[in-house]
Amino acid sequence: MKLSYTDIERKAVNELTRFMGGLTSRKEWVKPVNIELFAEHQLGLNLDYTRLSDDGQILGITTYVDTDIKLRQYFRDTVIRVPANTVLVDERLKKPMRPPDIEQCRRHFTIAHECAHQLLHRMEPDERRREMDARYCNGEYSLRELKTKDDWREWQANALAAALLMPAKYLAVMLGQRRLTLYGKRMNNPDKLAFENLCNRLSVSRSTMSIRLKQLGYLKVLPAIAYTDPTDIECDDDFYFGKTQFS
Repeated sequence: MKLSYTDIERKAVNELTRFMGGLTSRKEWVKPVNIELFAEHQLGLNLDYTRLSDDGQILGITTYVDTDIKLRQYFRDTVIRVPANTVLVDERLKKPMRPPDIEQCRRHFTIAHECAHQLLHRMEPDERRREMDARYCNGEYSLRELKTKDDWREWQANALAAALLMPAKYLAVMLGQRRLTLYGKRMNNPDKLAFENLCNRLSVSRSTMSIRLKQLGYLKVLPAIAYTDPTDIECDDDFYFGKTQFS
């Protein structure tokens, strides 16, 4: 099943509304989504951690039926039996909750991505879903098939994961009419503070947030040469090449 951005956004809103108890006011969308609780209570998934690969390339796997998963763990080929409706996250992403760091951001997006796969799977027609379940049950899959970035299923899962972690209504409340600008690879100080605040509140990486904001029209990209910062003292008329000029 191939979904448009509109379909994906609508699905995310419906799921989050149910999870949060029927949100009606725009102000009620200012609470970040606890993606672990969403996975367990909204979708009925079992969340577990294990080593998924020695090279760290595989961060998450989800199962639709009881499945034997082939992994490379601690330099040995291993087969583990994983129950249906399980999300496995690489154990190296399991860290104590603290101010957002790289591992925490990667863990949240990994869980959201696997939740998205579950939601997309449940939207498939019954015949297609039974076919996929049979293949997974018999081990007829590869980790590449599950995680290939070019696969349209992966694109849909990424888009849905972003919509779950960074709801459009939440960003609308937080940003209002404001639009951020990226000049090459930098932002001016006011925009940078607003951008970092969003990343910290939602525990997502800068790259993930920038992609989402560009998709929703909150972030525009200009050439680096167009950079301007209203708080940069060197832009003041009383300064020239960074040195004060006296009359």
